[in-house]
Amino acid sequence: MRLAFFLFLGAILLPSTTIAQDAAQWIDITNEAGLGQNAISQLKFVDLNSDGNCDIVMIPDSADPTSPIVYMHSGQASSQGAPAFEQKTDSALPRVQRGDILIFADLDNDGHKDAIIGRYLDIYQDDYAPPADLPDRNAWMKGRGDGSFAKPIPLEASQLATTRAIAVGDVNEDGLPDLFIGNWYEKYFSGYEGFSNDLLLQFPSTSGHPQFVRWPIPDETGMTDVASDPGGRPTYGVAIPRLDDGLPMLLELNYGRRWNRLYRMQARKPLLPAKFRDELPPPSVPKDHRALASHTIRNLQGENIAQQTHVDGDAIRHGRHPVWPQSHATAQPRSTRPDEEPFRSNGNTFDTAVGDIDNDGDFDLFLSTIIHAWAGESSDRSRFLVNQLMETGELDFLSFGHLSVDRIPEPPAPGSALDPVNTNFNQGDIFAELADLNHDGRLDLIICSSDYPDPPPHDERLRVFLQQLDGRFLDSTHAMGIDHVGAGMPSLADVDGDGDLDLLVGQSFNRLPAEKRRLAAISSGALAPDAADDARPQTRVRLFQNNSTEGRRSILLDLAGDPDQGTTREGMGTIVRLTSDLDNDPSTPDVVQMRQVLGPAGHAGKQHAMGIHFGLGLAKEAKLIEIIWPGSKSEPTRLESVPAGQYRLDQADQILTKTH
Repeated sequence: MRLAFFLFLGAILLPSTTIAQDAAQWIDITNEAGLGQNAISQLKFVDLNSDGNCDIVMIPDSADPTSPIVYMHSGQASSQGAPAFEQKTDSALPRVQRGDILIFADLDNDGHKDAIIGRYLDIYQDDYAPPADLPDRNAWMKGRGDGSFAKPIPLEASQLATTRAIAVGDVNEDGLPDLFIGNWYEKYFSGYEGFSNDLLLQFPSTSGHPQFVRWPIPDETGMTDVASDPGGRPTYGVAIPRLDDGLPMLLELNYGRRWNRLYRMQARKPLLPAKFRDELPPPSVPKDHRALASHTIRNLQGENIAQQTHVDGDAIRHGRHPVWPQSHATAQPRSTRPDEEPFRSNGNTFDTAVGDIDNDGDFDLFLSTIIHAWAGESSDRSRFLVNQLMETGELDFLSFGHLSVDRIPEPPAPGSALDPVNTNFNQGDIFAELADLNHDGRLDLIICSSDYPDPPPHDERLRVFLQQLDGRFLDSTHAMGIDHVGAGMPSLADVDGDGDLDLLVGQSFNRLPAEKRRLAAISSGALAPDAADDARPQTRVRLFQNNSTEGRRSILLDLAGDPDQGTTREGMGTIVRLTSDLDNDPSTPDVVQMRQVLGPAGHAGKQHAMGIHFGLGLAKEAKLIEIIWPGSKSEPTRLESVPAGQYRLDQADQILTKTH
């Protein structure tokens, strides 16, 4: 069964007014967890040793080769009661340098996380030099199951390019994980040309380890044309989500105000039945193993549907810069540039979050972008894209004003002079994520903004928007006790085993003036309030313990797929829907929530724990859990009357085991 089951889902009936939900304060437990004073922007939770606890990998931002920092979850609590992490020094992970990314996924379906490194290879720069260490190109490393890794194996099918994002998923639903690699400019500050992206399809191996073949991206060799902008675009984020009842799609998020792409994928079908048959023939399988790579390529087709589904960008495409009085235009020289062509009139899109925000049975998107006042109205804003599949039967995404999460200064009153805040503002939304943080059965939004020195309340920081009873999103950051300026990459996991999702977040001080850096470092504990004036403020990783559930319970599922049935070991692409009585009132309709297992995706290797998490509101159990495994060989799994808690389910034996 595929996503046709959406037609039978119920939706939450929402009142017409915003009713604020209380936001209990979160606690910074970085020191108590033993994570120290790490100055890191990119990081992730990942279970490296398959013990059911999420470990931590931090990726230093350094121009010089630097080893990743690895902390293993001890499985115990520290003396202060927080989860205890211990630094591991023998992971054998290769050194990385600025621009490189590192993600983790079970590429060979052996039950252990492997490492995938994306090298930022700026091959057209005059001062280019290949990486000092091996691997000197994109590669993967087999996980040993103890937090360490074997020697790198190059991904020869990928290009030598400026890799900035990697997503993992099973695009053709054959049970083998694939890689979608996002590359950006060919030569930054020297033109608009970008590398094409790489979809690396894994095919059945005859070598004893995963093998990949590059699937050609449509139009990647098209002629230059500013009207349609074919070929490569500077891609900052990629994802492999399931958005309708077909195969997973390829979502490409582009910078430089270039249009995003969304590729609808399908298995190749014959043109017509043979004249002597009444039905289409079954798929062919090559009888020569040397043809497996080319067979895998030709059996997958794709088309870009971003424009028709309104994922490419908003409707403003004139590319005009704002018209300001001379004094303001002089202060913002970029605003006096010639107006842009339509192909540069939309988003600086970095990241995406995928989830059913309205519990209507289809998956919505949130896109995070950077905007600048000088770029004018044609620069897209961060926004929700609400899927219309359930309403119209067709995949399409619309934005609604009541879902805006902008923090933009109000324009001056008519006839009043422009204030500098109206011409200097930015909105540096680099990362975003959706999760039910307070267990009320509604997805909430995390935005991580950084890099620009905007004044409060428009400053670039970590923000948490809790979804309200009427579907709006309320900035609850201050009420939750969170003060984290210059938020870097986020990662979510239940680190303390209490059923809610805790947050690990990096930090960036890029473009911040000295005084703002100092205040941010004092807030994080990286700098003492009485430190000398010339003390250097440092960024800092922070671990926030979630205390916003107020007794509401949850169900957290760890799914293990069966590759023999066409599902990857990590269950990527699996869809889970959970039916519960959120308000514990038999007279009101039950609510159906829906999640999907999404591998590493988004900007710069963003990654979370792989578990599927549902808040139960006032309910104590799920009345029904339906698990829709990908692949044509898979049958859905139905579980009834599942109490709140944490569980593991293996598709092969269908045994539900409680883990907490």
